[in-house]
Amino acid sequence: MNKILALIFATFVLFACKEPATPPAAVLDEMFTAMQQGNINGMKKFITRSDVAMLETAEKIMTGIDPEGIQKIKSRMETELKARSKNLQYSFKNQTIDGDRATVQAEIISDDLMDQPGKKTMTQTFELVKEDNAWKIALTKPGNELFNSMKGNMGARKEDLKSGLEKLKQMDPDSLKMLINKGLQALDSLDSRKQQP
Repeated sequence: MNKILALIFATFVLFACKEPATPPAAVLDEMFTAMQQGNINGMKKFITRSDVAMLETAEKIMTGIDPEGIQKIKSRMETELKARSKNLQYSFKNQTIDGDRATVQAEIISDDLMDQPGKKTMTQTFELVKEDNAWKIALTKPGNELFNSMKGNMGARKEDLKSGLEKLKQMDPDSLKMLINKGLQALDSLDSRKQQP
């Protein structure tokens, strides 16, 4: 009897482990929802472990220099992210899965794309990779720059997270403090532009 129960349990575990991953387009949908809520920590659930580790390392380094400044920047980034993406409309097309890699093409309509007023439509192809049977967005892949708020708004032609983190590690504390202050000033400038008629 114990052998039968053990066999049933093993079969159950095997099937539970093989449960299909949430489709890549559904993962992107959840990422967009977190973005529209301004939930940067929630967005981390949908990106690769290595990207999360790099983001958290950078945040830890900067928090060690100016915890209050980094908290202000993070809070303001979440508010800005929510405001800029609230009217975002999107649809997914052409999902392609090739082993542990996937691409999903998205059509995105917004009145605040790339800092240009008026409704704009853009098509973007996102790359995802499978980690522990779950699809994750790879921020370091070209084409995933829509989620730049998580990487400090680096554009498509800017250095990737890894090289940016290396430079951050090599900066002296005074330079890092100046960088944090510039980030706060940029957010203040953005706020004042919004308030102008």
